[in-house]
Amino acid sequence: MKGSVATQSVAGGCATLDVAAAGRGLQFQSAGGDAVLGIDLTGLADHWVRGADVVATYEPADPRRLRSTVMWRALGGEAGVASWQVVVSAQTALLETDVAVAVHADVAADSVLWSAADAASRWQPLTDAAALPAAATAILLRRPASTCLIAVHPADARRIDAARDGGRWALTCRLFAAPLEKGVLLRSRVLAAVGPASDDTVWAQRLCDEFAASPPPLTT
Repeated sequence: MKGSVATQSVAGGCATLDVAAAGRGLQFQSAGGDAVLGIDLTGLADHWVRGADVVATYEPADPRRLRSTVMWRALGGEAGVASWQVVVSAQTALLETDVAVAVHADVAADSVLWSAADAASRWQPLTDAAALPAAATAILLRRPASTCLIAVHPADARRIDAARDGGRWALTCRLFAAPLEKGVLLRSRVLAAVGPASDDTVWAQRLCDEFAASPPPLTT
């Protein structure tokens, strides 16, 4: 890590993360300039590297008195698939505060599939962003050479919004639906992966199943 910027080699290029500009998230030199796991937080207070994790704390200068810790983790995976997880924690010194935080992605895609946690709603085509069901927990963004997966943990409070602009899709994973009380620590997780276009629903479902079965993180 150099200053506030971490770099990771991925197939065909590299991914960079500037914790001082968390909203940009992981940015890829290849894959159409995609960006995933961006967090709408400002007020960087501290940051460090711990193994495969990049961790940062944020204390935005706003009335919410929100303190957030964000951990971006590079995951070991199968050949040809690169994956990451972001864990977002939030707490406040106020008796109660709004804790609306979102994880963002900006991805080029020709077609999109969505999936919910129940087996009957797996990998359905999405033709209209406004029609994305509230139950959706995972999105597959497909293009000829690769596919990008974005998934929220099904046990976490969440909602995914999708907006299309030409050949790009903007995704917003909204975390922490309920107000945050003093003394309470909230956590939520989002998964991102990039892999081959061939058999994308197979590797993506495997990652989603592993993600859903993973225990909640105890620390960040």
